[in-house]
Amino acid sequence: MKRISRLKVGVGAVVVAAVLAAVGAKVIASPADAYLAYRNKAAAAVAAARMEDRTGLDQQYTADVNARLAKLIGTVRARGFAAQAEGTVQSVGPVDGMTPGPDGLSFKSDDGKTHLVVTTVPLLKAWASTADAGIKPTDDVAAMFGNETLYTHVFGDDAAAFRFAELPVKRQPADGVVTAWLLGESQDGVPDGPNTLAVSVRQGQRVYILWRSVTLRPIAACGAARVPENTRQACFASQVGAQRIYPRLVAQAQSMADAVVR
Repeated sequence: MKRISRLKVGVGAVVVAAVLAAVGAKVIASPADAYLAYRNKAAAAVAAARMEDRTGLDQQYTADVNARLAKLIGTVRARGFAAQAEGTVQSVGPVDGMTPGPDGLSFKSDDGKTHLVVTTVPLLKAWASTADAGIKPTDDVAAMFGNETLYTHVFGDDAAAFRFAELPVKRQPADGVVTAWLLGESQDGVPDGPNTLAVSVRQGQRVYILWRSVTLRPIAACGAARVPENTRQACFASQVGAQRIYPRLVAQAQSMADAVVR
């Protein structure tokens, strides 16, 4: 039997250890992990500061976090949207009221009618792990796109979002998924119908969430006088395809998706 010298074994062990350490360093130092680590450090620094110093320190850290966020996400090209963006992080300290959506960059369309938030899959999953949103970080992104609570937090207007109907989107990215929803917002139970069109896109590791206000005539068959609240959404979904406005809504959803899908 051929003997292997202790020196060769020792050298091999060192090489393996070095490779494992390098791989571990890459995992720890991923751009998203580095950003989230800094964000947590900033939050801890604000929390540890004297009460009279917290506001100023929070503003400084928030500006820095948003600058790092813009660098992490990179250049965003969306047709019909100005290139200038704002970070969605409004404070690194404790948030009063509703938890904000995932960290990202916020844009508004040139006509002022459509909102866009751009984030990444790692940031979306990091948000899901900390937000009380009923979403698990292990969930597939497509499943997250079907969760009403995601939109409640992203819209951030102190109203809950309710799904009424999914709209078809023909053009899908090869490395991602697109979903389009008609959503209704309310602070007091299920509304009579939708008032928002939302389109969510995952393309590679980037996530786009677009939304705009829409106006639909009430569907009498699905009104409060005809069906109970808990079946209103299902009723609307079964009836909306026959409405005259439906083709226009589908076209709007497709246009919103086409603005970001490459």
